[in-house]
Amino acid sequence: MRKLPNLNALRAFDAAARQGSFARAADELGVSHAAVSRHVRNLETELGIALFERHARHVVLTGEGSLFARTVADSLSALEIDTGRLRRGVGRRTVVLDVESDLATRWLMPLLTNAALNDLDVHLDIRVRPDPPRAVLGDADLALTWGAAQCTGFRTELFLDFEGFPVAAPALIDNGPASDDPAFFLRYRLIHERGIYWWRRCFDALGLSLDDAAGHLYFNRSHLCIDAAMRGAGLAIGDNVICDEALRAGALVRLPGPALTSRERYFMLVPDTRQVSRPVRRVRDWLIAQAGRYDRR
Repeated sequence: MRKLPNLNALRAFDAAARQGSFARAADELGVSHAAVSRHVRNLETELGIALFERHARHVVLTGEGSLFARTVADSLSALEIDTGRLRRGVGRRTVVLDVESDLATRWLMPLLTNAALNDLDVHLDIRVRPDPPRAVLGDADLALTWGAAQCTGFRTELFLDFEGFPVAAPALIDNGPASDDPAFFLRYRLIHERGIYWWRRCFDALGLSLDDAAGHLYFNRSHLCIDAAMRGAGLAIGDNVICDEALRAGALVRLPGPALTSRERYFMLVPDTRQVSRPVRRVRDWLIAQAGRYDRR
């Protein structure tokens, strides 16, 4: 018979380890501070070691506690993932796809045509989030992330690389100065995502200064920058992935300027198990085929 600690005690320990506080762990779990403290104390007694150093307003993992916390976190994550899959059933047709929001909005949505969905013959459940995940939801089958994410129960595969470049709505620049003159970029508002990084790189390559730009507009998501550019609000830094549909439709044009590469790429998280259902394999293969239209470096 397996001799394992109490599951509630492990959950309390895991929450306290992540939160650094019994009180915050109690809030997360919806129990009392005393219950978390009791569970951790009983676990320490059972193991015969101190897992935390107690302080007035917080707790700190001991060396042994830190090692045990990683084991417990990985085990609980694996249990959550497999539980979600079993609840849906391996042979069922629903596939849960966890996707970064910019990629979902500007790249994935145009691909979800009626014909494509009919060919896939699965029930897609798409979950969108704004940032790279620290952990994938327990019932997710696949995930597309910006930047490599190490999540328990999944292996990481390179999915999409991209090349950035300046873009604008044709109507905005049709009657403006010649776009092959670097000074062209100083005549228009610059649209930024989360700061000036991409435009600073572009202006440095062109020998221009951002201080001389006509104006600035900031958003915290790439797809909002692209939408604003399509509406003629200014010039944006797009790329061959999230601007693909807009460029092909003529809603945006690529401007003369430097090609901008990034250290980050899009990655796919695939279940790290041999028991991947046929619907999940079908969606994975379809996504890879769509990504194959782009240069994968």
